[in-house]
Amino acid sequence: MTDHVDEAGLTGAEAAQLLSQHGPNQLPPAPREPAWRKLAAQLTHLLALLLWIAAGLAVLAGMPEIAVAVVAIIVLNAAFAFWQEHRADRSAEQLQALVPSRTRVVRDGRVTDVEVADLVPGDLVLLAAGDRVGADAEVVEGRSLALDESVLTGESTAVPHASGEQVMCGTYVVQVEGSARVTATGADTTLAGISRLAGGATRPPSPMTTQLN
Repeated sequence: MTDHVDEAGLTGAEAAQLLSQHGPNQLPPAPREPAWRKLAAQLTHLLALLLWIAAGLAVLAGMPEIAVAVVAIIVLNAAFAFWQEHRADRSAEQLQALVPSRTRVVRDGRVTDVEVADLVPGDLVLLAAGDRVGADAEVVEGRSLALDESVLTGESTAVPHASGEQVMCGTYVVQVEGSARVTATGADTTLAGISRLAGGATRPPSPMTTQLN
């Protein structure tokens, strides 16, 4: 269902042209590496190789108990490091799930429901309580508009936003209705930047690795 509105939005032709320039409003996919390759890397890095050699020497020296203990250390350390990487990768994937599938925009002077992937910079998005923001945008109108930004900023309470302030993709509208003009989509959004940081962050060494070093 569509309705006439006073605030001007893009025309369908303008939206199509901008979509061809900027591409779909989608977060870049999180880099994925096969689980077996990650586990193999944890079992074959330099420290692990030295320990494998030590275990082999212990067997040759007739000390199987020491060999078993060293192998247990290698396996436990690899399992812990693998779990750390898995959790970090899951965090990047969960950020992707924050982007909604559909949203309401003003096109050709009428409110219409569109795929979030079709949002472009300049689109006028209508926000209501219960909606997730589909792209970074600047508030045009929204008295007492408040959003839950905890997933991105850690802020535990709803954050009020007045006209001219920025709202971020993936945040959740908890109070009142409003409208916002899209300023960034896809890989240019704040959420995409956080996703890149989560996926590319250097993992700290496990406590066991620190002790072994």
